Amino acid sequence: MKSIHVKKVCQAQKDRPLKEMQRRDFLRSVSAVATTLGFPSLWGRERERPLLTLGVVSDTHIGPREAAANFEQTLRFFRDRKVDAVMNCGDLADWGLRSGFRYVAEAWNKVFPGGKGAEGRPVRKLFCTGNHDYEGWWYPDMAAEMHALGYSEDDAAVKLGMKDCWEEVFQEEFAPIRRRTVNGFDFISAEWYGRDMAPGHNLAPDWLREHGGELDPSKPFFFFLHAPPAETTTGSFSNNPVQRQITQALSAFPNAISISGHAHRTINDERTIWQGAFTAVSVPSLSHAGVRDGGYENGGDVRDGTSSRAMPIIPARLRRERPQGLVVTVFRDRMELERYDFVKFVHTAPTWHLPLPVTASNRPYEPKAHAARIPVPEFSSDAALSLRTRNTETRGGNWEIVMIAEFPAATAVRNARAFDYELRAVPIDGAKPMVKRFLSPAFHKLKEEEPSRMKFWFNVLDLPQDVEYRIEAYPRNCFGVCGKPLVSALRRGKPGGKRSKGIPPPVKSA
Repeated sequence: MKSIHVKKVCQAQKDRPLKEMQRRDFLRSVSAVATTLGFPSLWGRERERPLLTLGVVSDTHIGPREAAANFEQTLRFFRDRKVDAVMNCGDLADWGLRSGFRYVAEAWNKVFPGGKGAEGRPVRKLFCTGNHDYEGWWYPDMAAEMHALGYSEDDAAVKLGMKDCWEEVFQEEFAPIRRRTVNGFDFISAEWYGRDMAPGHNLAPDWLREHGGELDPSKPFFFFLHAPPAETTTGSFSNNPVQRQITQALSAFPNAISISGHAHRTINDERTIWQGAFTAVSVPSLSHAGVRDGGYENGGDVRDGTSSRAMPIIPARLRRERPQGLVVTVFRDRMELERYDFVKFVHTAPTWHLPLPVTASNRPYEPKAHAARIPVPEFSSDAALSLRTRNTETRGGNWEIVMIAEFPAATAVRNARAFDYELRAVPIDGAKPMVKRFLSPAFHKLKEEEPSRMKFWFNVLDLPQDVEYRIEAYPRNCFGVCGKPLVSALRRGKPGGKRSKGIPPPVKSA
């Protein structure tokens, strides 16, 4: 028996070089095909080591200690990926308390004690502040939650002195603009500049003009802050003068990679990457997803309970679900941005590939070019739209009659997900249609979590009155491009909300 075992081992050792040769030949052949099609070489990538690996999160919104669990779990994932640094783009602490900063630091020190990761590798902490870190303690709904859980604004970092509080907790220097270097790559951070007018990202334009010449133009540099530069990614400010100045200043640097948070946009939204004169990326929240684009019947609404909408909100914030983030890997000729769901620790969407160096003719995520590549969702050929009504209450507690539209999810085109749906009531007389928009229930989740059927509803008094119309349901991608609609039979609206002519008013009681 022993001799047979020895023979098998010897034969395996003889076969190994042949198998390795076959494997190498296979990879070379696949690489040749991939290169011909314009994809990076698999053979070269197998041997290539990244110049930099970066874990990126934002908007951790840590209030009580237990809220740091997502952050700690994500840090462990980054440690296993052997990142060189971890970036957090602000809103570390939900209420802006020193205790929240301490819970952030506790999670960091558990996973990266002494700033060291797996096998003693150094891992750099790249954090900056956001609006909640300065102001969260006095936001009305935040303050109510904070006091209910036994915390006090007396512990607010801005009251204690942000610089002193930060340096005590995180054991690093704090300044409005900071420049740090990791593996030869520059990271410029800008702190929050808000209602208290403490120096922060308002100083960034002058800093870039004064020190931009010190940055190596042959490699990308990272500029990170909480709020995105104006008119770049989805959720960026268009009318904020400071953010506009930042956009103008960054436009002088085609090698700038701006990374920001604040918008809480899901990474299923392809508008979270933008290329113009520079590159901008909007990082999703590690706490909860959100969409602030107005008009979604099942999206965000006023917080004081006076809403007239009847469709329940998608409770992403209420359940503090769907922590998401990025792993950024820099190679000699490209940068790869992997988009991760940190519930199941899997990719939520295809990896973004940025060719390096960035040139005017090589910007694949320029908005028009990027939008043209995103597939448009479509309904299957046998899909049908059904309509019915029911009594319910609005979010504000008022009695209401709603129109309910139900239909299958638009999944006929492979890899084309509907980000949202649009329902139109189109009068046949050419009058302006009623338009209602609804987020897909899984707009912030994995594809396999999307329900097979959609069910949306709205106030029947919003329908066209005293005219014939059809209901049309359109699936849309994140750029608002519509697929072909499902169309109802012709319907006839009757006057609602106003008393019809010829009907006498009710008699008042004596």
